[in-house]
Amino acid sequence: ALYDTDPARANALADDLGQRFGAGRAYVADDPQALAAQMDGIVNATPVGMDKLPGLPLCTSCIAPAAWVADIIYFPLHTRFLTAAQAKGCKVMNGAGMAVYQAVRAFELFTGILPDAAQMQATFDSFTAVQATA
Repeated sequence: ALYDTDPARANALADDLGQRFGAGRAYVADDPQALAAQMDGIVNATPVGMDKLPGLPLCTSCIAPAAWVADIIYFPLHTRFLTAAQAKGCKVMNGAGMAVYQAVRAFELFTGILPDAAQMQATFDSFTAVQATA
């Protein structure tokens, strides 16, 4: 189930996913709040929750405690959305992996050299460790 404030963009993504993975596998939700309680997992792929755009992308009271929640935001790593979902008992995943592996792929595309992903992850982790103590 997809939701976007721009319905045309959501429909285009649903159509693309349908072509790749089979018709009906992806659809556009009219009311993500009402649908959230039925979902096994939720991914926030919006900027809502970043330091410069605070807030919640979805009402956390409507998320089932058994659901998993991913937030691709990496600044801050622990968003209000993830904190609230985790407090409900949800398994959560922050945006660190997205940030690192996006950088790995970009480095490879720009330079033609496959970087050491583990070293990049360690470097990222060292930055976030410093950030957590600041």
